[in-house]
Amino acid sequence: MQLGFLAGALGLLFRDLFIIYTIENWELVVLTELAFGVVVGIGFLLHTLGRAALGVLIACLGGIGSATAFLIMLGWNGYFHLWYLNLAILLIAVPINIWIKSCLALSFISLYVFMFFFYSNVQPIVAADEIVLQLIAISNIVGSLLMLGLPMALYSHYLVEERIKSERLLHNIIPKDLANILKESDGVIALDNPNVSVMFADIVGFTQLAEKMSARQVVDLLNKIFFKFDTICEEYGIEKIKTIGDAYMAVSGLPSPRQDHAQNLIDVGFEFLETIASQDFGLEDPLQIRVGIHSGDAVSGVIGKSKFSFDIWGDSVNLASRLQTSGKPGFIHASQETVGLIDQRKLNIEKQVVNIKGKGEITSYLIELRSESKV
Repeated sequence: MQLGFLAGALGLLFRDLFIIYTIENWELVVLTELAFGVVVGIGFLLHTLGRAALGVLIACLGGIGSATAFLIMLGWNGYFHLWYLNLAILLIAVPINIWIKSCLALSFISLYVFMFFFYSNVQPIVAADEIVLQLIAISNIVGSLLMLGLPMALYSHYLVEERIKSERLLHNIIPKDLANILKESDGVIALDNPNVSVMFADIVGFTQLAEKMSARQVVDLLNKIFFKFDTICEEYGIEKIKTIGDAYMAVSGLPSPRQDHAQNLIDVGFEFLETIASQDFGLEDPLQIRVGIHSGDAVSGVIGKSKFSFDIWGDSVNLASRLQTSGKPGFIHASQETVGLIDQRKLNIEKQVVNIKGKGEITSYLIELRSESKV
């Protein structure tokens, strides 16, 4: 919009210079244009200071006054009547009360009709050669295109950019397929996921570590770790669900089912362990994580009215979380269901019996890559 104002101001400057050199009695024409130019300038100033709606409204009124004055002074052949329609269209885009701008736009069009019937054939006050009027008409046509076309084109461009940015942000919260459903429906999204694998990864001793660090250091450390985890999940097609404090939750097998969900998530778990072991995070003691994975059924969906989120629930989620809690740093603690679905040839698997809250004693496995399989 401001570019439109500036383009219009530049056009007025060149047109005034042209009028001075081509019309003998130019004073009335130029002074009138400058007077209405001040009104438009006030509108531009208000727009720049944040009063966009009022600024555009004043500028439109100034433009209508200027067009009317020029029709009377130079006649219909100068094409000043274009501004009635252009400014009516521009006014519709202004974010003010719909009734106010509709009435004003209608009044602009009504004034156009009035001028057409009563002034289109009236002898102009200021005499100008026909070639001069034709050139002025061209300036009005070009000015109309700049005043409306340039802002509208830029508006469309930035509208597309903002839509892409909004969709990208939405897809960071909700899987793309579900985000598209959510945009088209106000209903609840709920999915049955019969075959998925759920993983929790938690930093060992993070609470004690965070007590020795500033808030900024804590956030920077978590951001560095989770950024690497996010990258791994994207590479493997894993759906990150959320972070809970220093714990990271991810799922394989949703929203799109996959047969290798367990193996896929086991591979990601090893990538997580390798990342933590190989990276220097600038700490006195090396970081370690515990990883818990379970495979089974779950329910997922989108919840919330504002700040909504995609989440997953069920016994599979609870068991994966408790496997992580009872696991061993540097190992993947997996359930019997998960181990039964993966390729075990390159793994060291230690069978054990653990007591899980709500489950009692269950068989689980501590898994690590064999030495010759580690990169």
